[in-house]
Amino acid sequence: MTLKRILALIFDWVAAILVVQVIPNGPDYGTQTNSLLTLVVFATEVALFTWLMGSSFGQRIVGLRIRDFSNDSNPTLIQSVFRTLLIVLLVPPLLADAEGRGLHDRIAKTKITNV
Repeated sequence: MTLKRILALIFDWVAAILVVQVIPNGPDYGTQTNSLLTLVVFATEVALFTWLMGSSFGQRIVGLRIRDFSNDSNPTLIQSVFRTLLIVLLVPPLLADAEGRGLHDRIAKTKITNV
C-alpha cells in the first residue's frame, strides 16, 4: 500500500501544479508564490475530495479510500482538513504504526483502505 500512497501523492501534486499553471496571469513556475499557491491548491483538493468522496483525486486513481476509523464512513470535514494539514507538515508518513496507519491517520481518527 505504500507504493499506492506515494503514487497518489504524486498524482495529487501534479494535478495541483497543472491547476496553478492554467490560472490566467498566474505566477511563473518555480517562483515562491507559485510554490505556495500549489501547496494551497493541493491541500484544498485533498481535504475537500477526501471529505466529499472519501478519497483525493490521486487516491481515487490508485484505488485507495479514506474512512472514519470509528464508523467506516467518509471522514468529516474537520477530520479531512486536520489530516491534510498534518500531511502538508510532512510528519505523518514518517511515523507509521504496525497496522500501517500514519500519525496523521491516528490523530485524525481515520484509516486508509483499498477500494
